Parts: sequence; C-alpha cells; structure tokens
Amino acid sequence: MIFHIIKLSKRLLFFLFFINLTLQAQVIDKVIAVLDDNIILQSDLENQYIYQISNSAKDDGTLRCQILESILTNKLLLSKAKLDSLTVADDQVEQELNRRIANFIQYFGSQEKLEEEYKKSLVEIKVELRPDVRELLLVEQQKSKITADVTITPKEVKEFFSKIPKDSIPYLPAEVIINQIVVKPPYSEKNKKAAKTKLEGIHKQIQSGKSDFQEMAKLYSMDGSGKQGGYLGEFGRGQMVPEFEAMAFSMKEGDLSKVFETEFGYHIIQLHKRMGDRISASHILIKPIRDEEDDSVAIRKLVSVKSMVKTDTISFQKAATIYSEDKMTRDCGGCIINPQTGESRIPIDQLDADLFFKIDRLKEKEISEPMPYFLADGTKGYHIVLLQKKFPPHAANISQDYQKIQTAALQEKQSRAMEEWFVTARKQVFIDIKENECLSALKYWKE
Repeated sequence: MIFHIIKLSKRLLFFLFFINLTLQAQVIDKVIAVLDDNIILQSDLENQYIYQISNSAKDDGTLRCQILESILTNKLLLSKAKLDSLTVADDQVEQELNRRIANFIQYFGSQEKLEEEYKKSLVEIKVELRPDVRELLLVEQQKSKITADVTITPKEVKEFFSKIPKDSIPYLPAEVIINQIVVKPPYSEKNKKAAKTKLEGIHKQIQSGKSDFQEMAKLYSMDGSGKQGGYLGEFGRGQMVPEFEAMAFSMKEGDLSKVFETEFGYHIIQLHKRMGDRISASHILIKPIRDEEDDSVAIRKLVSVKSMVKTDTISFQKAATIYSEDKMTRDCGGCIINPQTGESRIPIDQLDADLFFKIDRLKEKEISEPMPYFLADGTKGYHIVLLQKKFPPHAANISQDYQKIQTAALQEKQSRAMEEWFVTARKQVFIDIKENECLSALKYWKE
C-alpha cells in the first residue's frame, strides 16, 4: 500500500466534525471520487486539508492523498455497514453527540462562547452534527464487526513488547486515575416562580398579538437560539429532552404552546411546520436565576457525601451512581475517561488547567473539597474528585503498563485483519477516482 490509512486521534476526529461549520474551501467544487452511492467532493478534501495544515500538519506533497484515502476508507466502511444492515440506536447517537459537545464546550470555556464562535445555537449545532455522528458510529460498528474475533494472548503481548528496540521504548508522562461526583445547585422555588411568571407574561403578550414571537425571543430567550428569533431548525424524535419533545410533537402547525418546564428552565414553543416525523419550531427559554444559597445546597450535599465515603459508609463509586448528576460519568462510578484512548489512565498534561491544579494537591485515595464544575450543557455545578492512583513518569514496561502494551499489540493485530478485509471489500463495491493528483497514487483502490 502506497499510503498508510491515516489514524486520526479521537480529538482530531472530534474537531473535524466542526469544519463545515466554520471553513469554506475556496475552490470550484467538483466530484473527485465515487464509492457506491457516496460522492466525495473537492471541498470535502480541501476542508480537511485546511484544518490539518492550520493545526501544524506537515505536507511533504502527499498529505492531500493521505486525506483522500482516509475519506475513501471511511466511505467503504460506511457502505459495507449499510449492506450488512447495521444500525445505531437514537439514544446511542445522542449520548455520543452530547459527549463531543461537552468536550467542545470545555474547549471554548462555555456554551455561550461555542455558540458565538459558530454563530449557531447549541440545538442547531447538534441538529447539524447528528447525521455525522451517526455515520461515525456506523463506521466504528463496522470496524468492531471486522475485528470482533481478533484476540491476543499474554504470550503475544510479551513477544510484541520484546520486539520493540530498547531505544524506541516510549517514555510515558505522569498519569492519574480519577473519579468524580457532580451535583447541580437546585433552583429555589422563589427563583423558579419568578422565571415562570416572566415567561407567562411574555406568552400573554405574544398570544394577544401585542408582541412578535421572534422579537421577544431576541430580547429575552436565554440561549443561543435567541439571536435567530428562537429558531431551532428542523428536528426529529429523540433529539430533544423528553418534556420538550412531548410538547413539540403534540402541537399543530402555527400553535403556540403553554409555558412548560424542562431541566434547562421554562419554555414556550411556536411550531412552524410538520414534515412526517420531523418538525421545525422556535422557542423562548427563561432560566431561573441561581443565587449563593442554591450553590450552598449543592456544596453541603457534596460535603455530606464525602463524609459518608471517608467513614466507609459507602464507597466513592457507589456514591457516584446514587448521587452524581453527571450522566456521562455517573454509571461507571464517576470514572473520568481519557477521550483519546478510552482508558482510565489520563496523562496529567492532557487535563485542563483547572482540573490539573485540583489533582496536583491530592494524594492517592484522597478526595478534594467541593469545587465549581461545568457540565456538558454548560450548566454550573460542583464536584468532588477522588484521586485513585498516580503514576510517575517512566519508561514503558510490562509490569506497570501491561494494559497499554496489550492494547498496542491488539491494535497491531487488528490492523492486519483490517488490511485483509480492505483487500477483499474494495473488490465488492463500485469505486471511481476521478482524474486528479491522487489518481496514480491510489490506483490500487480500483485494481
């Protein structure tokens, strides 16, 4: 094979999802390849090329062709996934989408900054990215199917490690295993009532015809959609929280909903159009204000939970499954996973600065004091963090790093299985690479 398939990190794959939200390739668009019913455009290639170059990728003259091969590879996997009738559940798509959105909110610092950067509301961003996330999960499912029977023995792991030249053994940075319990400050009844009353007043003005829905959304809605007059775009079932979806799909075109509550606050919806299982709508959101007393409730709850753990009344992991309000970490006992590897061991230099300083002061098995924390939706909460274990910097070795070495050995074996699959699969689909700079380099795709 002339070019190795690009192994994009999960972080890079995550950022590539946002390319089309921000970059417009300055090219006259044209079809450069066709794989079954998947069309690959010059702009698809250019957008990814621009992104990689802007992130310090080096181009020795082959980068575009490497990227094109990566795109072809994913389209081939997607095509075979569809032929094999693989499916992805809506809740799985939503969970993965929320995870990626959470990472991006963390990267920008807040939901508002994310929405400002892309000039779209969070709902619009999610609607736009959902098909891409579904395709990625289908591709990953197809890969898993191909490598499902690939296993590795301890003997093979040791043989793999023994073949690494001593001067090539990686030096691993300091790593940690950490868990967390997250609690959101509750809204006081007084503040909830004030938010609801405010929205009821807005609802009354719109319903009476004294005010326009879009103008009121621009003035008062407390999310990114307000800038677009509350417009949420088109969406289907499974894309909104249950209460919002139940209300929206019970409405007729032109209806104005009553005031109702979700975990985000109070809403009213204006339904624009129904299109089978999809609808288009706008909303106005009013969030209750949180005050210091609300924060104190969350902090006191975490102090109580920490006390129970320290007196061995309950384990930290069990407490996380009962008390934590972070859906992404709750079910695994509050585990925080390395997003790049899926492992529980996280290099300290990959932690955000805030979490790094929290961890740096802890000893193994020690629990932090309650500290501010922002959830995936940008909501402010508080969390306590348990430092399970700290690994100092060291040269990789079998005794300390068996899991990492096992993973690397398994991945190498899986790569061989994938290569064998590609050789066969390429012969089973229609592939047409148009005349371009990569035609010669990728000619084996058509052979």
